[in-house]
Amino acid sequence: MTDQNIQAIQLHPLCTYFPRMSDAEFISLKANIQDIGQTHPIYTLDGMILDGGNRYRALCELGIKPVMIEYTGSNPTQFILSSNLHRRHLTQGQAAAIVSASQSWVKAQVADNEKLANSAPLDTAESRAKQSGVGQRTQQMADKLVKEAPAELVKEVIDGKKSLTKAIKEISPPKPVTPKPEPVPVVDQQIDDDHKEQLSSIIEEQQSVIKTLEADNTAMRKVFESDDKVFASFEEVKALTELNRVLNERITGLMTEKNEAIKAAAYWKDQFLALEIELDKHLEK
Repeated sequence: MTDQNIQAIQLHPLCTYFPRMSDAEFISLKANIQDIGQTHPIYTLDGMILDGGNRYRALCELGIKPVMIEYTGSNPTQFILSSNLHRRHLTQGQAAAIVSASQSWVKAQVADNEKLANSAPLDTAESRAKQSGVGQRTQQMADKLVKEAPAELVKEVIDGKKSLTKAIKEISPPKPVTPKPEPVPVVDQQIDDDHKEQLSSIIEEQQSVIKTLEADNTAMRKVFESDDKVFASFEEVKALTELNRVLNERITGLMTEKNEAIKAAAYWKDQFLALEIELDKHLEK
């Protein structure tokens, strides 16, 4: 037989959805046929090869007359998928893309082809995933590829030249960049500086008043030390002075606690942001 014999029968569109054998695989197939002959018939439909395109080519090159059988079933799509999906070395992405592409072709041809009208369609992602033997998420990615991507990109995935995941990234718009929240201001900055200055000013004023009272008390004590009532008043002022000192210490302590609390909040917010970034990276993978 000549090269013209090889081209005499075209491949059915459903058959073309499966990638052609590599050179090494074809040489192995050809050697096997030469040794033991043709063991599987070549199925045709509407004058085209439905299943067995690689066998037909090998037989022609060997000069062996092919044994061909006309497909008479009612679901050629199911036949070609069942015959090839699990006997070929396909990745999950290839298998899912082949199933999705074949279903898309069948839906487009059903109205004009009576033989395809009886084909039971795989209408759901779940049924398509079951046919291709992949997870439902992978099948949904393949459905998206076939629906939205150019035919050339779909063919690259089916032929194993590009992974399904990489192809999906090419047709998916980039995710919007979410601006990172501003870091928690340091305690000694911005608004907290004003608050701290106000408290410091109050403390300084109180200390000035205390010193003035103490000076006045000392002078007056020398004059009125003999008067019990005046002395009692001085003692009351002294007690109030001590109370004021205690209050000042409490204010200082509260400021310290507040500063520590704000620092702790800033630390834990930074930890949360770091975990959120790690989670985003993990989900993108």
